[in-house]
Amino acid sequence: MLSIMIPIMLGCTVPTIGGLPKGFFWAREWGCECIQIYVTLSRRWDVSELSTEEVIKFKSAWQNSPVKIVVAHVPYLVNLASPDKNLWQKSKDRLSIELSRARKFGVNFLVLHPGSYGSSNKEDGIKRTIEALNSILTEVNGQKTKILLETMAGQGTAIGSAFEEIARILEEVNKPGFFGVCFDTAHVFAAGYDIRGYEGYESVLNEFDRVIGIKRIRMIHVNDSKTNLGSHADRHAGIGEGKLGLEIFHAILRDRRFLEIPKILEIPESDKRSKDNLRLLRKLQLIPGRLPKVSKLQKQVIRKKTHVN
Repeated sequence: MLSIMIPIMLGCTVPTIGGLPKGFFWAREWGCECIQIYVTLSRRWDVSELSTEEVIKFKSAWQNSPVKIVVAHVPYLVNLASPDKNLWQKSKDRLSIELSRARKFGVNFLVLHPGSYGSSNKEDGIKRTIEALNSILTEVNGQKTKILLETMAGQGTAIGSAFEEIARILEEVNKPGFFGVCFDTAHVFAAGYDIRGYEGYESVLNEFDRVIGIKRIRMIHVNDSKTNLGSHADRHAGIGEGKLGLEIFHAILRDRRFLEIPKILEIPESDKRSKDNLRLLRKLQLIPGRLPKVSKLQKQVIRKKTHVN
């Protein structure tokens, strides 16, 4: 699986203060081959009309950037599993808007949290998510933007921390080819899958392949975890600064199966620290074979990561 190769499809969530095209400025500054953005304001329900001028400016900025793939993340406001009928309907409407905007911008993937079942139960929550997705997809024809269900940490009443829950949704949506999975390393670990080390990585990926299918992974969130295995707490950390170790990230970056899959950082203080963390990942990607098991090298790499050229 491991071989010599150049870095490919590595990026992060980029700031878009000043307008969405600003994200491509940061992509160039940080050397991103892919980026993640929000195509609407993430903390508000009301959405302004999208003008033709905005679309043209976005596509022009993209064309003149090094970015090959753009991923959009659905705002956390959206909860398709909610037992609250009003919130459920608002969530459906908002996801339809997100899809429409993503399509107009030419965005490749739209990352979606499967939802939280709140005061109801998980089974009913999963059914509501499936019903909502099927309802939205009846309005979609020839849509190129794919929805990626994100693996979750299992915090609170969130759905999607078990691979079987993701598989269930993918099996029961009417247009399965319209969907894929965003594999989040920190979430998977917090959910209880021990992905640490090369053996742990292979074991968890084999389990994913058995339950869902490895080809369903269309994107990876490369995040370390501040919390322990099975904590069900969604708290990200910088690469090599959490509980995962560096081996898993080295394995992902050199895994032939994911060469063309966008790998996106989502870390604390991302505006200040994404560039350094991307540099560390690129340095890891160039190391052949396996990293030594001793921790001295890992600490040295982390210590020097801000000085990588």
